[in-house]
Amino acid sequence: MNLQQLEYFKKIAETKNFTTAAALASVSQPALSKSISKLEEELNVPLFERNGRNVNLTSFGQAFLAHADLALKEIEKGIKELEDMLQTDKGIISVASTYCIGTYFMPFIISDFLSFYPDARFQFNHGSTVEILNDLKAGKIALGFYDNAVDNFDSLLQNPEIESVLVKKEEYVLIVPKNHALSTETTASLKDLKNEAFIVLKEGNTDKMVSYSEFIGYTPKISVQPNEASMLSGLVAAGAGITIVPNTPLINTNTVSIVKIKEDLGYKSIYMGCLKNAYISPAAIKFKEHIISSIKN
Repeated sequence: MNLQQLEYFKKIAETKNFTTAAALASVSQPALSKSISKLEEELNVPLFERNGRNVNLTSFGQAFLAHADLALKEIEKGIKELEDMLQTDKGIISVASTYCIGTYFMPFIISDFLSFYPDARFQFNHGSTVEILNDLKAGKIALGFYDNAVDNFDSLLQNPEIESVLVKKEEYVLIVPKNHALSTETTASLKDLKNEAFIVLKEGNTDKMVSYSEFIGYTPKISVQPNEASMLSGLVAAGAGITIVPNTPLINTNTVSIVKIKEDLGYKSIYMGCLKNAYISPAAIKFKEHIISSIKN
């Protein structure tokens, strides 16, 4: 049995036709038929049965296809790994983050990395924390970025298959319009905000910031519930209300004022995750090391 036989077998299973499979494999039909006959002799079972001009897999063929497909995929992964080894600084780095992190955090760290390794390429997706962890386990991405602003995060963080590294902590701050009474204050207490109208992300949003009733101690008046975190600052600037957000470089202090909160709301913590003991490209390893190095500095 050899790799070529497995490739021929898969093409026939996909096309259900020896002539079409031979054309796709760039081989003569007699040579293809002979190769499959030898494979069937070695396995001592029939893999295909005639159905007019086409062929169908036998029950033996169906059982064998799953293993042949897995073997071919493993070979492809091996070839890709060797290619990556020859192009240490030019590999593709597949990453995913939550929508909020992808808006204000990822652009900066990717841009910084590319200033050192301009030939690196990124495949970048958004998703929820749960989706990112599932994609890591499935090997769809090399690195995932997520935060603790999600229910049951502590249990998610204990996943034995995923290594999660804390890469950034952001304090929560209050942002208010420039003409607000608190705009000239450096700090404010949550208990003094009972009469304020709050802008709060819509229920069920994966980028939720903070549980207002839990920390404020009362149910606030809500004026607007946008679907995206990127809309919060703009709504505050327009005078629609005030809100509590992580203190990030993207807050435009020309249009809103940042006020520190006297109470301890904890932090929004951003984590970088990868699948333990899994192969990732040298370029992805460099990116991971670059981020860890920036934390220490």
